[in-house]
Amino acid sequence: MKTIRFFGFWICLALGLVLGAVSQRPPAPVPINAPETQFSADRAMADVAAIAQRPHPTGSAEIAKVRDHLLSRINALRLEVSVRPGEGFSQHGQEGRALSAAAVQNLVGVLPGQDRTLPAILIMSHYDSVHNSPGAADDASGTAAALEIARALKASGPHLRDVIFLFTDAEEAGLLGADAFFSRDPSLSRVGLVVNMEARGDAGRAAMFQTGPGNGALIGVFGREAKGASGNSMASTVYEKMPNDTDFTHAVNKGLPGLNLAFIDNQLAYHTPLSRPDHLQRGSLQHMGDQVLPTVRALANAAELPAKTENAIYSDVLGLFMVRYPPMVGWALLALAAALVGFSAWRALAGRGATGWEIARGAAGLLLTAASAGLVLHLLGRLLMIDGVQRYYGLLTRFDFLLWGAGLLAAATGLGVATAQARGARRIIPCAIALALGGACSLVGGFDPVGLGLGLSACILAALALGFRTEVLGAWIGGMVVVLLLAVAAQVLAPGATVMLTWPLLVAAIGAALVIGIGGTRDKRVAMALTAVIGLLAILSTAQLAAWGAWTFAGVGLMEPAVLALFAMLAAPALSPLAHDFAATRWAWRAAGIMALVGLALTANAARLGGEPSRPAITQALHVADLSTGKAWRVAGLTKLDAWTRATLPDDGGSEPRQQALAPFWKNPAWMSETRVVPVASPQLTVDRAEDRLLVRLIPAPGAEMVSLRVRPSAALSQPRLNGRPITLATKAGEWSSLTYHAPDPNGITLSFTTAGPGKVEVAALEHHDGWPALAKAPPPKPADLMAFGLSDKTAVLVRAGLSW
Repeated sequence: MKTIRFFGFWICLALGLVLGAVSQRPPAPVPINAPETQFSADRAMADVAAIAQRPHPTGSAEIAKVRDHLLSRINALRLEVSVRPGEGFSQHGQEGRALSAAAVQNLVGVLPGQDRTLPAILIMSHYDSVHNSPGAADDASGTAAALEIARALKASGPHLRDVIFLFTDAEEAGLLGADAFFSRDPSLSRVGLVVNMEARGDAGRAAMFQTGPGNGALIGVFGREAKGASGNSMASTVYEKMPNDTDFTHAVNKGLPGLNLAFIDNQLAYHTPLSRPDHLQRGSLQHMGDQVLPTVRALANAAELPAKTENAIYSDVLGLFMVRYPPMVGWALLALAAALVGFSAWRALAGRGATGWEIARGAAGLLLTAASAGLVLHLLGRLLMIDGVQRYYGLLTRFDFLLWGAGLLAAATGLGVATAQARGARRIIPCAIALALGGACSLVGGFDPVGLGLGLSACILAALALGFRTEVLGAWIGGMVVVLLLAVAAQVLAPGATVMLTWPLLVAAIGAALVIGIGGTRDKRVAMALTAVIGLLAILSTAQLAAWGAWTFAGVGLMEPAVLALFAMLAAPALSPLAHDFAATRWAWRAAGIMALVGLALTANAARLGGEPSRPAITQALHVADLSTGKAWRVAGLTKLDAWTRATLPDDGGSEPRQQALAPFWKNPAWMSETRVVPVASPQLTVDRAEDRLLVRLIPAPGAEMVSLRVRPSAALSQPRLNGRPITLATKAGEWSSLTYHAPDPNGITLSFTTAGPGKVEVAALEHHDGWPALAKAPPPKPADLMAFGLSDKTAVLVRAGLSW
């Protein structure tokens, strides 16, 4: 038993982490020769390969080829096919002075149902990519999955209601195709439910991370029908508060119920040249289809679509099945947990296994674990210095090292707190360390109130939790009391968030009640069985928290690694009795120190600059021709220049690169090298005034993919219109307002305003074309450890105009 107590913590921690990691692996792809009614990723990959041959952003020549392929496939499936041209709009920026727009061509294929008066199911994906990315995952995978789902549904049909397949244009440009559909398409009135398929990486399990309003009944269908259903209500609750958007946002804004799914592992492929068909994990595509196809099939055959009911609390269990229940059941589970915790506390106090002060110190100790782990990881985030997209993708090149390093640092901090409590460590040193780390957060990137607050909190909690030896029952029960109070608060404020609090609490409370109710027996077999049960509960709790934590870290961890502190805190109660036994030994401090050193080594490796041939870093260089001044530059919007870009910028008779602004399109300094002027196609920009209307007209040069217009009036303008259509675009005296138009009409676009009194206006337009100018010196090939990003390898043509009246 002594050996089991010594190694139990490590065995359970290791097995829990491994089980959690394994649970996140996607299923194997189903082969081409699978039954016709089944989803096959290998079948769908044929469409991925056809769509993702090259980057195909809205307005490019390549997207026309993708559109032709999709129309051919929709026709081959004998769906009712139509092209829905229109305009999409997206307002953004401060004070409403920035607007994105596009001439979009959405594609619609309808699989007719037996009763066409019933509300239809809409399956949505987008068929455009960003510049410089083939988009095999985002979103050729969703588009190909939709086609494979259509084929499988047709093979098992006919179904009761229509299934509409919407392939949107210009999602990457600002959800513009979805705006055109959900704002103006007449078929919207037929839609009763929406399923959207997306990707933010090219590997891992596909998770259902967002729902529409009133999801209770729909989650019931999804959890029952989807194969390997994945997702949790905590993610959906948090996502609602985040600035991220997908096409599904427009469905939610219309009040439509639905499901939004995506896979997000290996985000280095997100919006980069790595997003190739051969790089896409086929199991991720399979898991997407395994969840969407059976869910849609059940909905298509239902006499009625799920009614809007109270939002459910739900989560998958290690990727095997989904548990869901209404908030009232959530209260019942919390009542059960409270009863178990209360029973444990009563028996511990009555039997003098713990004192009230020990339970209070145990509560402070769990909060100290959260604050200390949060402080260490927040400081790590400050040291990583994510000051732009280049650094962000630089960390993605070695993301797994960062994830495991941050996880080990969180675990080491938790073990350190447990050891300090088990040994009755003095307060002064932990308090001093907490204040030092909190102050250190402000040494990088300026004053940091979050770091300082965490440091002060950890110092106060250390003073409350340490100074006296705390035995296992006190630490265990006190920790559960804290989680119980947090879960109750969450149940009141955001019930969906309780799933990650209630489940670990219940596991720990069951273990504590068993130990206190049966503990003290002299029967070795009973003691051994009880130890095994406690270990099993700890493994299951750790595994589920590891799965949740890894997925959460993939979503937000780069911006705030301290998110893992939540999972370290929640894992502590179930591991507490095992950790306490080890913490009481002389090896505990050494083990915590070794874990911390390994964690630091892994994160230091993740922070290394530069990429590798298999995981390249991003780079950028483009040609900018300013026709109003007769100058040209090679420009890189990078924080730091890599060797290739430093050599490329001045390579065509250019000057040494230096950081400078080029208003109004590069307000912040970018790396620029004045280069040789070569002929480029020129857009025609004119500014006129007819009566009281100001007319800004731009006729794009052939091959223009997008154009950005900037307008700076001397006085605010009113009644803006784009091509005669009223739009929302605010203007302000002396400030630039922005319109970015994708896939501009070759006949031109006209932006107009109503003026009042005398005034003047400055106008600038920046037009983007694919590739370098024909007569410019081509840059040298990029080394294997670099890849183009964003608008790299484009030609941007800048023209200016103005008018006074």
